[in-house]
Amino acid sequence: MLPGEQTPASHRILILSPTDPNGSYAHDCLSTLGMSAIGCDSAAAVRDLLRVGWTDLLIVDGENAGALAVVAALKADSTTMLVPILAVCTTDAEATASIAAGADDAITRNAGPRSLLAVAEALMEQGSIRRRITTSVLNRERSVRDRIRTTICRYLSPQLADRMLLEMDAAEPLPHPSTSTRAAVMFADMRGFTSMAQRLGPGDTLRVLNEYFSMLTEIAFRHDGTIFNMSGDSLMIGYGVPVEQQDSPARAVRTASEMLAGFRDLARQWRDRHDIHVGLGIGINNGEVLTGDVGSPQYMSYTMIGDTVNVAARLSQRARAGEVLFSGAVKRALDDRGYDVGAVALPPLTLRGRSGPVDIYCVPLGERQLTDA
Repeated sequence: MLPGEQTPASHRILILSPTDPNGSYAHDCLSTLGMSAIGCDSAAAVRDLLRVGWTDLLIVDGENAGALAVVAALKADSTTMLVPILAVCTTDAEATASIAAGADDAITRNAGPRSLLAVAEALMEQGSIRRRITTSVLNRERSVRDRIRTTICRYLSPQLADRMLLEMDAAEPLPHPSTSTRAAVMFADMRGFTSMAQRLGPGDTLRVLNEYFSMLTEIAFRHDGTIFNMSGDSLMIGYGVPVEQQDSPARAVRTASEMLAGFRDLARQWRDRHDIHVGLGIGINNGEVLTGDVGSPQYMSYTMIGDTVNVAARLSQRARAGEVLFSGAVKRALDDRGYDVGAVALPPLTLRGRSGPVDIYCVPLGERQLTDA
């Protein structure tokens, strides 16, 4: 009988007997009862059939030490450990040794063919139950994993989300819920939003905001940024969190440049459609931040806090339409990596809440967006 054919009882039985597989006692018993099986004389042949799922039961010769070694190896392998294994033995001592090796059950020859068949059928039914349970568990785990990925993708790019899930599968430690780390923080803020909202009304304003945030988020995810906050017309993005990125400041600046270019096209569409004039200003800082869940037992959100975040927010507020402002910390990080963005040094800026001035630089867009703010 060839693989793919089945016994009259629709069972697929494999027999490993290195001495004489087709003449083994188990094969003779099955033949007497009108059943058939595939005989194998090597562990490699057994593994090949098991890997393609061709077997409901493996019967081994409990007298053979090599066969018992195969049993132990199969039970130690996660891909074959659920296959039911029956050892046919001559003595009770051999049966005990077979069970110790990992066989699911053992039977001596003096029990007779019908007893062997009864044990075999019981093991095959147990194997079927195992497979159904395993499939159900895997489906639940897959569903949970999909929900986790969907949740993570609300904040991270799909590529970064998949990387985090792989790290979870590899049991690598994930960042502590409250973690101090070095990150590049970027704020993108629309200019002219208040007057636009008054002019358009709630419905059109919501549609414009959805187009606006969709464009910003797509670009941020393209550079593996993490979305931390979306409020009003402002978006906060982190780079280097929760997964370290050596080039996080460069990623932030590239993201900002693409956002300004993308926003220019959106602003033209809105101007033609709604006769509104808006712009986009961006601020970036680099330094230590604290990330974690902030809130109450009833409501929490994953966010970043710290002086680095505050400075980035202030720079965003000071940036004009079509302009990226970033701190000296960002400029130094870019210089360290030899990344030239054509930055222009501006006079140091004293920001509210800070005792000393902050060195700032800008990356202007060739065509500045107009705003009625």
